[in-house]
Amino acid sequence: MGTITQRKSVSGVIRYRAEIRIKRSGLPEYKESKTFGTMRTASNWLNKREQEIADNPDILLGINNKSMTIAAAIAKYKEEVGDEFGRTKNRSLDLIAKLPIARVCLEQINATHVSEHVALRKKGYSKLGLDPVLPSTILNELQNIKSILTHASVMWRINVNLNEFNNACLQLRKTRQIKKSDKRDRLLSNTELKNLLLHYLDKWNRGRTAYPMHLIVLFAIFSCRRQAEITRIRLSDYDEEHQSWMVRDLKNPNGSKGNHKHFNVLSDCQKIIELLMRDDTRARMLRMGGDSDLLVPLSAVAIASEFNQSCHILGMSDFRFHDLRHEGATRLAESGLTIPQIQQVTLHDTWSSLERYVSVKKRANILQLDDLLQIIGEM
Repeated sequence: MGTITQRKSVSGVIRYRAEIRIKRSGLPEYKESKTFGTMRTASNWLNKREQEIADNPDILLGINNKSMTIAAAIAKYKEEVGDEFGRTKNRSLDLIAKLPIARVCLEQINATHVSEHVALRKKGYSKLGLDPVLPSTILNELQNIKSILTHASVMWRINVNLNEFNNACLQLRKTRQIKKSDKRDRLLSNTELKNLLLHYLDKWNRGRTAYPMHLIVLFAIFSCRRQAEITRIRLSDYDEEHQSWMVRDLKNPNGSKGNHKHFNVLSDCQKIIELLMRDDTRARMLRMGGDSDLLVPLSAVAIASEFNQSCHILGMSDFRFHDLRHEGATRLAESGLTIPQIQQVTLHDTWSSLERYVSVKKRANILQLDDLLQIIGEM
C-alpha cells in the first residue's frame, strides 16, 4: 500500500518521501504523502498511518478531516442513503464524482467552482469522452450536488457555504445558462408510427431478434409507461379484479425506493398485454435469460438502443422513446378522459406535472388501436 522513495535536493541533501496510494473501484484514488529526513522516520510514519487506515477505513473518504472532497462526500452519501434513490440519480452522482468539481473540498466550494463546472459541461469534457450537454442536464447535476452539500452540512456538520452555492445557481438561472427542460411536443404522425411498426415487425418475423419491439412500442403508448418501468412490471403484481397493475419504485423527485403505485389497465392496453403474453412471444423473450415473472423480461438499455437506432434509420432522429409516453397521454386526452382519469394511467401526482405530457395540438384521423393491430397482422 505504501512506498518510500529517496530523493536528493538541489543542495545535495537526501530526503525520504513516504507515499500511500490506494485505488478503489468506482471511487477516486486516495493519495497521501509526507517527506522525512531519515529512512527510519519515514518508515515509522508509513507503518503508523497504514495501521490508522486499517483501523478506521473512513479516513479514505476524508471523514476525519476538513478537506473532504465532493467525490469523497458522494461516496459516503451513497453508502448511507444511495439505495433510497433510483438508477438515474445514482448514475448522475457517479459521473459527477469523475468531473473536476468533485476534487473541490466541501468547505471551499464557491461560485467560481460552480461557474467553471457549468462552462465545462456546456463545452464538453474530452478527457472522459463527454459531449456538451443541455442546460437542463447541468441544472439536474447542480441539484444533485446541492443534495450532497446539504446532507454534509446537516448530517456531518461540515461548514458548507450553501448560500453562495444557491446564489450562484440563481444567477446562472437568470442568465439562462441552466434551466428546466423545454416542454416537448413531439408526437408521431400516422406515417411515422406505421413505418416504425412495420420496421420492427419485419425484424421479428425474420427471427432476427428476441425483442418484440412492435408490441413494446404499442404497450409504451397505451400504458403510458416509462422505458425502465416496462421491464420492471411483474406478472404477480397484476390485480385482475380491479384491472390495475402495480409499478414498483415509480420515479419520484423525493425518491423512488418503495414508491409503488397501481395504474389502470384500459381495454386497449389489455389487448397489447395479451399479445405479449402469447406463448411463442414469451418463449422468444425468455431465451434472453430474463425473469419469467416479468411482463417484458428484457433489457431496458437494449430497448432504448434499438429504438434510437431504428428512429435514426427511419429519419426520426428527433424522436425519443420517452415521447411515446407523451403520445399515450395525449391519446387519453383526445379520447375524452378527465384529468383524474388520465392520472390514474400515467400516475402523475399533479396536473402541473401531467400538463407537460399532454399536447394541445389538434390531430385528425389518428390511427386507433384496431388500425395499428391490422398493420402488424393481429386483426
